[in-house]
Amino acid sequence: MAKIDTISLSGDSFVDVAKEGILGMIVSNTDNEDITFDLVVGPKSLHNGTATTGAVFILKEIPIPVGSTFVWDDEDVLTNAFNPGSTITTYESTRGIFKTVSDYTFLIRVGSGHTADVTMRRADRATLSRKIK
Repeated sequence: MAKIDTISLSGDSFVDVAKEGILGMIVSNTDNEDITFDLVVGPKSLHNGTATTGAVFILKEIPIPVGSTFVWDDEDVLTNAFNPGSTITTYESTRGIFKTVSDYTFLIRVGSGHTADVTMRRADRATLSRKIK
């Protein structure tokens, strides 16, 4: 069983869509011109802004033509990313090490001045506990 989250996007600011695992995503272009779509893992501080400092792009500038929909199946890459016991690390080149981060989340956005509707299929706790076993 999965949880379905929906959101309407407008503009080019990132929106924090929380840490729940993403199993799949449908992005529908609701604009009157071609759009682009981004999904990142990054600091919560990126919410409501356009900066990409500290962000790691999962999907970058995915083109979605007028009247089209982009469908993405995660293949379990992001399903358990923020579950207890999981860690997300970023590489610090100056120190040559991976450092665990704790304030990261999933963020999405569309290109400047554009609109889209996003439907995310997310893992509920029962699904996650079955996958972990």
